[in-house]
Amino acid sequence: MSRTIRHICKTLDQVASNNEAAAVAVMRAAERIGDEVLRQQLFNVIHRMNLDAAQLRSAREDMAGQELKRA
Repeated sequence: MSRTIRHICKTLDQVASNNEAAAVAVMRAAERIGDEVLRQQLFNVIHRMNLDAAQLRSAREDMAGQELKRA
C-alpha cells in the first residue's frame, strides 16, 4: 500500500473516531437538557455524526481494498 493511501486511510479513521467521540459528548449534553425540541435536534445531529463516521470507515475500507487489488 502506498504511503499516500496509508496516510489517507489513517486520516479517515481519525476523523471517524473524532466524530464518534463528539457524538458521545453531545449525547451526554443532550441528556441534561430539559427542552425536548432541542434534545431531539441534538439527537438528530448525533445520528448524522454516527452515519458520517460509518461512511468514512466504509470509504477507508474501499480505498484500502482497491489499493490491495492493485498490488
